[in-house]
Amino acid sequence: MAIVALDKLTVYGTCGQQAKVIDGLQQLGCLHLINLRGTRAQPPELVSKDARAALRYLTGCKTQRRRTGSRTHYDREPVIREVLEIKDRSALLAGERDDLQQSIADVKPWGNFTLPPDGEVAGQRFWFYVIPRHRLTEIPDDLVWHVAGEDNRFAYVVVLSRLEPEDLPFSPTEFDGRPLSELTQRLESVEEELEELYWRRVALTRWRGLLQADLDAADDKAAQAAAAQGILGDGAVFALQGWVPRVATDEVREFAQRHQLAVTIEPPGDDDAPPTLLKNPEQVAGGEGCVTFYITPGYHTWDPSTIVFFSFSLFFAMIVADAGYGLLMGGLLLFFSNKLSRTVSGKRLRDLFFGIVSATVIYGVLAGSYFGVEPPAGTWLDSLRIRIDGQPMMSNQNAMMVIAVAIGVAHLTLANTISAWQKRGSSRSLGHLGWAAVMLGSLLIGTGMLYEVEPLFIAGQCLAAAGAAAILLFSSERPLATWNLKNHLFRLMDGVMQFANVSKAFGDSLSYLRLFALGLASAQLAVTFNDLAAGASKQGGAGLLLAMLILLVGHGINFLLGLMGGVVHGLRLNCIEFFNWSLTEEGYSFQPFTKKSGA
Repeated sequence: MAIVALDKLTVYGTCGQQAKVIDGLQQLGCLHLINLRGTRAQPPELVSKDARAALRYLTGCKTQRRRTGSRTHYDREPVIREVLEIKDRSALLAGERDDLQQSIADVKPWGNFTLPPDGEVAGQRFWFYVIPRHRLTEIPDDLVWHVAGEDNRFAYVVVLSRLEPEDLPFSPTEFDGRPLSELTQRLESVEEELEELYWRRVALTRWRGLLQADLDAADDKAAQAAAAQGILGDGAVFALQGWVPRVATDEVREFAQRHQLAVTIEPPGDDDAPPTLLKNPEQVAGGEGCVTFYITPGYHTWDPSTIVFFSFSLFFAMIVADAGYGLLMGGLLLFFSNKLSRTVSGKRLRDLFFGIVSATVIYGVLAGSYFGVEPPAGTWLDSLRIRIDGQPMMSNQNAMMVIAVAIGVAHLTLANTISAWQKRGSSRSLGHLGWAAVMLGSLLIGTGMLYEVEPLFIAGQCLAAAGAAAILLFSSERPLATWNLKNHLFRLMDGVMQFANVSKAFGDSLSYLRLFALGLASAQLAVTFNDLAAGASKQGGAGLLLAMLILLVGHGINFLLGLMGGVVHGLRLNCIEFFNWSLTEEGYSFQPFTKKSGA
């Protein structure tokens, strides 16, 4: 787990070389550009938004033709126009189809009829009502009416009257005035045209590769134009600057030598704020997404991706707390594995899911829960369960609460230890170690009191007292070596102010109780649904169907709640509690100046 070391690169050349140098550096793809002019670059729009909309429409087509690489019959602008015409026409027809289907459903109960023009029936009009069958007796006797159709609930009544009947306690129904036959015929025509448009869209998907290449090439040129806006020049020479990974500096030097450019490479200065480039082993690189969706670590901080990968998997497992649900997640992962493996980001997500699934299954086996069912006593599955004081661990609530808080204290202690390492060489590091000692000591005090272990209680007091002293004396950024009474008084005041974080430390530690609480809730819901299904199944016949429905719906709801809780609370404990104690400086991501196209 590391933040890649960067160096500041400055390239100098003649203005005649500028375009070639920009293109070459973009080909290298290892530079994060710095705008030397201090203005925001405005890349030109070299390809219309219509082209991007057309490409999205083609790639979204369910049926795809084989891509062609030949440009013999390819003309971009006519292709774009045709695609967008198909898109607009299809959207219009889809809306009309929905309206027709609704109109047909509305008209069908009354049958196929054509309304006469107004005034042709001696000034009378037809009024249509949907009336519950048991309320037909409420129709006044002086009205002329007819039941055109019926179903098991409603009667579809036609009333002949010059004006809307005021004494009829129902509201008339409005619908399309076209006959049912005409509506059905139009619907068929619309669906035929939609089908024709769909296959025209499918035929055009063969150009999506060439269209993508055109857009990538345009994006590359736009990026070059934006890069040129950040270059300093005086008409004779130019200077281009950016951040480059230290491991790639030899490659840049070789490029500069090959093009007879002057180049300087220097490490970041104290006033510099380089971008952050994360680099982790591919097996745990999925943790980067969990980190960067909330915060991008500052360049001078550290990369928590590996720790988050494992801690998030553990927290998720404790919240779901069922091996059966874990195996179900594993089946879903296996089903989508090939699709996820097509891209680098997909592979990282797949590996993160694998870690989550593995942790969930292992924890569920240790907890002894399989869709809320405990393994029979004496079986090998039962032998794998963890027991505390002779009880299954999920049944020993006091012990599980202590374990959950202990995990939280360990997590936050690790956070403060890492912060101390980040501040090594400064007395401030002792302040972070002091917080770690206070948290750990408080856990020992609480555990010693709960289980009446006096040595544990005393050890916790000593550790907490030492930590409090370290917080008081070493929590200030003021220089320690300055022999000035006022300076040391201010240092002491800074330490006193730090004790305001005691409530934060206490609350953050107890926040990890949600691991046990949510896991227990998930387990109890599973057991409850199983009991309800067992009770229903005893009725036989329809009871068996009801039992299956209870199991399917109940466990489906519990499974979804477990997934949501695992994601939300698992990330919360990492991104809020853990980061608050270890990652306080936010940075910005390294954006490589690189080509999208293969050119």
